[in-house]
Amino acid sequence: MIKIIKNKTGIFVNIRFWTDFPDTEEEQKQAWAAGTLYVRASEHHEITSEKSVQFNNLEEFMIKLDEVLKLNGVKLVIRDENGNLVPRLGKGYPKGTWAGRYE
Repeated sequence: MIKIIKNKTGIFVNIRFWTDFPDTEEEQKQAWAAGTLYVRASEHHEITSEKSVQFNNLEEFMIKLDEVLKLNGVKLVIRDENGNLVPRLGKGYPKGTWAGRYE
């Protein structure tokens, strides 16, 4: 049974992998390790447009995910050891991690 999720229960990021292979090379369920990310519009979360960001390889995927979220005004957070909400990606993330490079 498929459960329908209402748009107000989450913020959705769609990933589209490119499949532009020549007809002679195309196989079912095969895609390039590159594509487009976009945040789905949500009236509940006041996300009005589906601005997209392209990624060219999986190594830059997380950086591009951070970029598309920021482009749409979305901020990911976690709770620190004191129970405070702190950024999960980008500026403000603890130094010494890949995301802490912004500081």
